[in-house]
Amino acid sequence: MAGALVFGDINVDLLARFDSEPGWGQDNLVPELVQQCGGVGANVAAALARWGVPVRLVGCAGRDAFGDFTLRFLEVKKVDTAYVQRTDHAPTGLIFITVHPGGQRTIFGARGANALAARPDARCLDGIKAVHLVGYNFLSPSGADAAWSLIDAAHRRGARVALDVGMEPSRRIAGILLQAARKVDILFAGTNEALALTHAPDQAEALARLKDCGAAEVVVKRGEDGSQVLDSGAWRDVPAFRVESRDTTGSGDAFAAAYLHARMQQWTPAEAALVANAAGAAAATMLGAGESMPAPESVANLLASASLDADWATLRERVLTRMKEGTGIRTG
Repeated sequence: MAGALVFGDINVDLLARFDSEPGWGQDNLVPELVQQCGGVGANVAAALARWGVPVRLVGCAGRDAFGDFTLRFLEVKKVDTAYVQRTDHAPTGLIFITVHPGGQRTIFGARGANALAARPDARCLDGIKAVHLVGYNFLSPSGADAAWSLIDAAHRRGARVALDVGMEPSRRIAGILLQAARKVDILFAGTNEALALTHAPDQAEALARLKDCGAAEVVVKRGEDGSQVLDSGAWRDVPAFRVESRDTTGSGDAFAAAYLHARMQQWTPAEAALVANAAGAAAATMLGAGESMPAPESVANLLASASLDADWATLRERVLTRMKEGTGIRTG
């Protein structure tokens, strides 16, 4: 199987799960406080590895205990970390996540060493057929330089390039991300990200502007409402999968990894979006992100058990057949 390269943030996530809404200025005891490997780059890389994709991660971690912790985790998950840079000039990225009742989360983060990621050795693209970038890459000068160089080098080698824009980058550097959109093959954006990125007054106008952004393929992640994908020049609503949400952290990264894996296998955009919806929903049933990316078996079981209308049920059967043929999984 062809390999994928992910360039993105590597963090330590500290998750606090609340049974009730926290109060500012008060002491708040929580049932769980968990330390995990996270970050949009690490999450997508770990999720791709779960799909059996040979995956290489580019990024930067501090030369500290948190950096050691994240790299040990990623290596156990069979992620190639040979091109992860280490630095003494900033600590490993650290994210504090409060998980509210119902699974929604609030994030407080410092990117730390992630902002110092620099252009990697060109050999990082050897054997790579898909490159996944994130909007956070473009927030720092060195990261932006690395991202632009990877886009150009990937296209010279005939590799597919995907970009997941992210909320904060969409607010802060929309113009730069729209420039990048013209050079990528797949553009991922959440509903609020699409509004921020396009400066559109409403969702309908945001979709119209994304349709003309220049990316060959555009996918809008809508959380519990499923997703939308440009299919043969028209927007197609892809159904959601209803689950009891425990924590939505990492659901978007699980979605992006599943979609990219499917497109690497030449599935149609609609097939890729359907399995990605299931992967994002499955991720929401678990606490945390990088260490809780769903296994293909969990995604297949969710796909198989969902109630879908006739058209999507037919497409689901094709997807399940492809998953069984590609990975040997069985539902049950």
